[in-house]
Amino acid sequence: MAETWDLSLLIDTSTKIFDARGMTGHHLGVEARHLPDHFFIEYVDPDNRGPFRRRLIKMVARKLEMVRVRVMTRNEGSQEFFAALRDSPAEGQWWLMLAASLRDETPALAALERTGLAEGDEFMMMVESAARQLNGEVDLMQVKAEILSEQSAGKTSPEVRKKLESEFNEIVAENAYDNIATQPQPGEYLLLKDRAKPAAEVMDQLSAAAQRMSIPAAELGLAAKTVAMEDLNGDFSQANINGVVYDLRQDPSKPIKQWELEPESWIKPVIRGAAAALGIKPSKTDR
Repeated sequence: MAETWDLSLLIDTSTKIFDARGMTGHHLGVEARHLPDHFFIEYVDPDNRGPFRRRLIKMVARKLEMVRVRVMTRNEGSQEFFAALRDSPAEGQWWLMLAASLRDETPALAALERTGLAEGDEFMMMVESAARQLNGEVDLMQVKAEILSEQSAGKTSPEVRKKLESEFNEIVAENAYDNIATQPQPGEYLLLKDRAKPAAEVMDQLSAAAQRMSIPAAELGLAAKTVAMEDLNGDFSQANINGVVYDLRQDPSKPIKQWELEPESWIKPVIRGAAAALGIKPSKTDR
């Protein structure tokens, strides 16, 4: 694809815009000079925001070269764009290059909207991104289902356990803000939850799914905890987010050393991983 773009936006991983060029008035309905301090994610089709957050992290890590994103435009409604990142002199900022795609050359994006649970590194980067954008509008929630833990593996048949876990995975991902959710271990989920959504609503959906499989709610061992993102006090560093996640996950019944291993074992900051990824040939598109 030739280096011809309709829009160029200087953004960070939260998609905050620092500079803008190109046909922003035509496509976004906002002149370039007024875009700084807005967030590009606000112009992304709501159903496409979760997938785009994940693809942006992969682009920053040089694991994807070009992706598609569905943008809410002023004149065309929801329209697909090709998107790529280009380096900028500013640390932690990249030029997001956007080109409107032709409607007859791209397939439907429905299959890309259901992204499922994120890996640990993706989850932490998406939490950081959303926290910088939303702060007081979201909570970090932990959900435990004892029936799916490794300690309870023999209490249900493998078939029932697999089906129940699949149902729970889907419910958690659907209830998470922009699908920002992960499963650090069997029977445990972490998700970013819209403050307006009651935690009890998520738990009720999980219980209902189990009851459809003739599993009584009393056997699930469901428990939940939440922490407000304001507890970060505006410090969205990996270390601070890692500490909040550590405190949320800490189980007094388990040896403390076992929990101390967790940050290194499943949380891998993407920026550090980008250097290792430089030798990997990136995919050309995200289809």
